[in-house]
Amino acid sequence: MKIFDTTFLIDLIKGDEGALQKAKEIDAEGTFKAISVVTVHEYLRGIYYLFSHDKELLKTKLEKAEAELIRFEIMPYTYETAKTAAEIDAQLALNGQTISFSDTIIAATALHYKLTLVTRNIAHFSRVPNLQIENY
Repeated sequence: MKIFDTTFLIDLIKGDEGALQKAKEIDAEGTFKAISVVTVHEYLRGIYYLFSHDKELLKTKLEKAEAELIRFEIMPYTYETAKTAAEIDAQLALNGQTISFSDTIIAATALHYKLTLVTRNIAHFSRVPNLQIENY
């Protein structure tokens, strides 16, 4: 059971060879595939940011994004994941090793649902204790 961070989703859409190969492997396994609602936010924000100047292009890009996002189970940000994220955030801050708010929530979601996080952002996510990480 896997959860993918925003970097993976962007790399996959851009045709990154590592992300494409990892996606093929995971598809062949037939495993559960999820993303955090935070990943949805970050991805859609990028589309709005890049294409809001052209309403027709924006509409097309949003439709394409929805077709891509539907391939994943979207994991919500709940009280339980917020509590886990707060604990992670506090511990990392105490150790002087903070990561972004969105990465904290993605990591907390992975931990709460016992999912392996697929990412190439090992530098940030490896700071989170007990987080299972798979690189590509």
